Amino acid sequence: MRSHKTLFVALLAAFMIVGTAVIAIAHSTASGNRVVDAPNKVEVETTGDSVRWILPGPRKLDAAVFGTPGAEKGLDLLPLGKRASTPNGYFFSMNGSKPAPTPFSDTSKPITGEASIEVKDVTAVSGPTTKDEIDAEFEFTSPAGDEYKLVVKKALPEIDHENFGGVGINSLQHGATGIGTPLMPQVMSYVAFWGAGRLWVNGVEQTDTRFVHFMLSQRVRTDVNADGSGYELTFNDEVDPNGSWQAHLILPPVVLRNGGPVMDVPVPSNFFLPNGVEQPFMHIMFDSVKVDG
Repeated sequence: MRSHKTLFVALLAAFMIVGTAVIAIAHSTASGNRVVDAPNKVEVETTGDSVRWILPGPRKLDAAVFGTPGAEKGLDLLPLGKRASTPNGYFFSMNGSKPAPTPFSDTSKPITGEASIEVKDVTAVSGPTTKDEIDAEFEFTSPAGDEYKLVVKKALPEIDHENFGGVGINSLQHGATGIGTPLMPQVMSYVAFWGAGRLWVNGVEQTDTRFVHFMLSQRVRTDVNADGSGYELTFNDEVDPNGSWQAHLILPPVVLRNGGPVMDVPVPSNFFLPNGVEQPFMHIMFDSVKVDG
């Protein structure tokens, strides 16, 4: 059985890997560090239909981005020490020997949930201060029926990669962009924020302020099959620019204390995996989305 610490470290590493490639941005045209015609106000609503909880699992690497064993690519995005070579290609790994669990698996469970998100994008690039605004509230369950509420009222002005002052409108992210983990395919994000959130678990407010990332993007997961399978995370060439929008809510094992991030602090999900380990992150997907803005 994989130890709690080993599982947690692998999941944290999968979250925090950020490429060093040149950032590709289609962000709103900016003058200085301010978005032209700001504030760009966008409202996003989701409903309880088609909400899914992502479980830990392996993430196969896109051969078009990372190459194959013996014909490697993208070493600046993910070094060989973070890849496991298998007969089925490369997978993300902690030590290069075997695939490790990630928050970007093809395994999910249906849950219920809803959300209301309102953002204003004023500041164009990351820095010590921001005028971006977030007013977001999420309510959802775990596959076991635990109930959560998350409230985000503060934008984070800068993190370990470009985050547009906390709120970004119309930006390329993930893949080889250098914005976010390369384990996700490169995708057009219509609305994104990085903020500080307060979390309630089964009605009890948690002590720590959580690091929260939200993104409304092109469709990156396949449909759910009649037997509950499917909902697989695609590669770059399979992202559907004409499909329905998908909203992503991610709480990594990171908290904010004294104004700065503290790693290695699991989300108190109270949801236990089959091996007895409490899932240390939350990755929630919303497939029924309405946008006004």
